[in-house]
Amino acid sequence: MCRPRAQLDRINRKLQHCDVHCGGRYIMRIVASALANCVLFVGLLFFMLPSLTRAESPRDCTLPNAEEPAVPQTLRVALYPYTPDRLALFHKIESLFECENPGVNVVLVSSSNATDKYYNDDPTKQEGFLYVDADIYEIDTILLSDFIARGKIAAIELPFNDFLRESIEAVTRNGQTFAVPHWMCGNFLFYRKTDTELAEVKTWGELRTLLHRRGQSLFVDLKGKSTIGEWYFTSLVSIVGVDGAQRHIVEGEPINADAVDRLQDMLAMCPIGYCRSDKLHDKVGFYARAFVRGQASAFVGYSESIHYGLREFVDDCLSSSGCVPEDEIAVRALPSFRVSAPEAGVGWVDALAIDARLSGLKKELALKFIRRLVSQDVYLSILTPEWPYPSRYLLPARGGFQVPDAPLYPAFIAAHAGRKTGSLPELNKKLRSLANRLDCQLPIDRDDEEAKEKCRLK
Repeated sequence: MCRPRAQLDRINRKLQHCDVHCGGRYIMRIVASALANCVLFVGLLFFMLPSLTRAESPRDCTLPNAEEPAVPQTLRVALYPYTPDRLALFHKIESLFECENPGVNVVLVSSSNATDKYYNDDPTKQEGFLYVDADIYEIDTILLSDFIARGKIAAIELPFNDFLRESIEAVTRNGQTFAVPHWMCGNFLFYRKTDTELAEVKTWGELRTLLHRRGQSLFVDLKGKSTIGEWYFTSLVSIVGVDGAQRHIVEGEPINADAVDRLQDMLAMCPIGYCRSDKLHDKVGFYARAFVRGQASAFVGYSESIHYGLREFVDDCLSSSGCVPEDEIAVRALPSFRVSAPEAGVGWVDALAIDARLSGLKKELALKFIRRLVSQDVYLSILTPEWPYPSRYLLPARGGFQVPDAPLYPAFIAAHAGRKTGSLPELNKKLRSLANRLDCQLPIDRDDEEAKEKCRLK
């Protein structure tokens, strides 16, 4: 039997985020009052569905006192490329800002240096984000000191006073702030809520013992220059601390064998053919999707990676598939490498900076754009789930957010607290260079012919 009220209540819960952003609750109340039978319900829902499910602007654009600048202005924005639905995210803020600021044209910089070559840092080929020309840069703060050293960006004031401490530390150099924190990043451990044993493990060794006893596995991506470099840095931090690890890497000291051994121990929990695969590394969100499909007991990934797994659940999982729904997923901080003491771990921050050459009206508009991008309503517009899909689960750098219908956020924020970020110049470049050697010290995937050849030659 069709029960319009029950159907409506279920959909209304999914669309609560529209209360602010698209008037969803108001519309649904109108529908509810007009419902007389199932036919009317289905007809009205079909008519309204496009407006209810598309991504909406943070609020209606009202311009009581807006004036067009005498000369039209263009803002070139180079956003961080590795976010879910990056173009949709950009178009959301582009539409709002252009509406609120007539005469301003916001342009997304999409050159290869701003996207797939973001971390390359190759001066001979002029490759990498350092060689992008823009008005506003979204910088992974592992690159921030390099931008400062080249005089590429200007000092900046934080537009709000509630940025999280670890994000402020990431954008501060010698007492000066050079960027506005936008997103926080870091690896987390995902598992099933019902797995109380896994929730309690304190070290990677304990996790390995637990999974081995059960005959289960862990997914973690340990392929790619930046990824391998990051994991080596994380492992080394557990031995000598953040400052010691940075100096060790930047000054070119030999690879630390203990740090490599710890990565080997992690990989021992991973099934053959998975965690060191080039092909799987290039499939965005693969490990999260595989976890949701029940192919591993746990996986390690960034907060936003779970978005891809939850989309898999919506798009491709049947009730009989055994997939893990969002309300059965738990998230926690990574286990420690050491038995003696817990580790806060390593985190990263993506932050917004302005080109040092900007002045006058262009500079004012750039600062205004950044302030708008980190404003509360824009954050919520980006992070609130757009039914039927889950939140992007990017971590805002400001505190105090409660994102509707995104239950994993409190655990993410708690698990990220206290993490430290690498800040020395050329840290990114040195880590990527180290990755070439580390690739040969870690297990080589059976299908990775390129790595086999490279490591045979060394």
